[in-house]
Formats: sequence, C-alpha cells, structure tokens
Amino acid sequence: MHFIKTYVICCMVLTCFVMSGLAIAKKYSISVGWTKPPYVIEKDDLGFEVELLKAVFSEMGHELNFVYVPFGRSHNLLVKGVVDIAMTLSPTVDINPAVYSDPYIIYQNVAISLKGRGIKLDKISMLSKYTIVASQNAKVNLGNEYFIAAEMSPFYIELPDQKNQVSMLLLGRTDVVVMDINIFNYLSKERIGASHMENVDVHRIFKVSPYHLGFLSAKLRDQFNQALKKIRRSPRYQALVDKYEFIQ
Repeated sequence: MHFIKTYVICCMVLTCFVMSGLAIAKKYSISVGWTKPPYVIEKDDLGFEVELLKAVFSEMGHELNFVYVPFGRSHNLLVKGVVDIAMTLSPTVDINPAVYSDPYIIYQNVAISLKGRGIKLDKISMLSKYTIVASQNAKVNLGNEYFIAAEMSPFYIELPDQKNQVSMLLLGRTDVVVMDINIFNYLSKERIGASHMENVDVHRIFKVSPYHLGFLSAKLRDQFNQALKKIRRSPRYQALVDKYEFIQ
C-alpha cells in the first residue's frame, strides 16, 4: 500500500514538472556558416551571434548543438529536416515548410576609407571613381547600383578572406573596402592590436541587413521571439555588446 501511494505521488510530481515545462528541456541542432568573427567563431562556439542565441535558448530552458557548414548551405539542411533551426537567413530565401523568426541580428555593410585619403561618399554610385576591395559575393548581394559602380571602378576585387581586405586598406593598396562594419572593427583590432576606427571614414551608403532564424516548429519560433525580447532588455545582452565592442 505504501509503495502504491509513493508511486502515485511520484507520478503527480512528474506531471506537474511536465505541465510547467521543466521536464521538456531539449538540445536543438542549428546550422551555421563557418567562422566569421566577431559574429561566428567556430572554435568553442563563440562570437556575438552564437553567444546571443545560446543566451536566448538558455532563457527558454534549451541547449544548442551548432552544425557548421559552408556559407549559403545552412537553409538546405533545414529544409531537408537535418537540423531543427538555421542561422543568419534572409527572408528572400525560400525555406518552406520552415518558418522565420523575428530579426535577431543586423549586419551593416559600409564603405571604409582611410581618413588621409579625404574620400567623400554620399551614395553608392560614387564608388565608381575608386579602387574597391569587397567581401565575397558583394556584387550579387548589394544591389544593381553597386554592381554598376563596381563594374566602372578602376580596380575591383572580391576576397573570401576578409583579413586580406583589412590589410589592403591599412597598407594603402586600395581606396575603399566594402564590408560589415563590425567585421572590419574586429579584424583591424586583431591586426594592429588596437581599434582603428578613429583613423578611418565610415560611409554608411548601404541599407542594413537584418537576419532571421529558420524554424521547423512554429511553436518553438514563437517561444524564441518572446525570449529574444527578454534577453535584449537584460544585462546579458549589454555584456555581449561590450565584450565584442559591437558597433550598433
């Protein structure tokens, strides 16, 4: 009789845990492009974007298993059901039957020149007068006006390794680099040991690029959106901004 009472009590406690959500913690697989500091640093699953997502899912009571793939293939794993979630997706990409989250990260492509050059850029078309070293696929991703300016440039090249972009600008081997402002800030500090932002002109001639997560589960997506709002209002978010000296 005592055993039966104990069993019933245990079942009731377990039911309460399940109903409260405490017994449904999961480890979700999430696809992510290869290392792109300061957003993604594959070693030890670090970087602003990666750590932000870990914080949000921790708030939800879950963990993440990061699956690193070449850039642009992340959504394929999601559509095929290989992973539960995919990172850094543009809503222009068809991920049916998956669904998009609210924007959780914003990239800001800019044109950057050395202050000593005195370069003035008020619009994208003005780039056509200058030599340009851009990030990979910039001609494809930055619109028709940029494509035309790049075609008219006296010298134009796209580099897969963005460290080389930074080096070419700092060595005076190009007039302008076109890349994300936080990537430039991180890589220039890595190269010279200190922030270089005071020595460059930042030309904000491109629109910001908000990115979303793709989810196979609409319910999980809704939970993520709520937890994301909470984390953004918390000291944990500001600590991440400070850690990576993020320019927002």
